[in-house]
Amino acid sequence: MPPQKASKSAPKADASEKAKSKDRDWLTTGELATKIGWREHALRDALRGKDLAGVRRTSFGYHIESSAVEEIAKTLGTAPPKANATRLTRSS
Repeated sequence: MPPQKASKSAPKADASEKAKSKDRDWLTTGELATKIGWREHALRDALRGKDLAGVRRTSFGYHIESSAVEEIAKTLGTAPPKANATRLTRSS
């Protein structure tokens, strides 16, 4: 049996290479949600279909300008209440 050839694909990135850059001037929806006190899924639902200054939809999600955080928080208002799981259970 002939020996196997070495893989020609690029080596996997180190964990240090995968770390997000600290010098970028935009936020992900998760980072914005943390800053304004929303849950990420609720924030994405609120952003869907709206044309807010500083928010741009990309093929991977949302690109949110860090300078627009306060304006977005004012526009969206307070976070919706978290769903109550006990309401979903049946009472006997």
